Amino acid sequence: MVKWSAVALIALGIIHLLVLGADIPAELLNWSSLNMWTWDHWAPLRAQPLDLALSGGVFWQSIGSLAVPLLILGALIFWLDRHGLPIPVFVGWGLVVWTAILTAIMPPSGLPVVLIVSIVLTVGLQARAKRRSISSTK
Repeated sequence: MVKWSAVALIALGIIHLLVLGADIPAELLNWSSLNMWTWDHWAPLRAQPLDLALSGGVFWQSIGSLAVPLLILGALIFWLDRHGLPIPVFVGWGLVVWTAILTAIMPPSGLPVVLIVSIVLTVGLQARAKRRSISSTK
């Protein structure tokens, strides 16, 4: 369960980047001209110039999103699992709580899938922790 959850996290991160990164080519010229280097991003979103808000939106939904850390976390969990190293259960619980809140806010998204993967990961980590504690008491 743990290994497949890690693979799913990696896949979801990649899918998120591919699907929501489709607008990146249209923004590359803006980004390369350093239009993102402005304090205007600190203004409320509705007060920002439309082109800046849209460019920022593309950034935050793609390479600035949590897809990259999700991918890295999935790779770390996969690596730890492959090397037989313990993965703390709080990692799974943290993902469950985070994705449950996000899913409640925005259900029509990929978040319910991440929530399911997080639950499966947590169940796998709990079972593994229980097996380790039983084997260490023998």
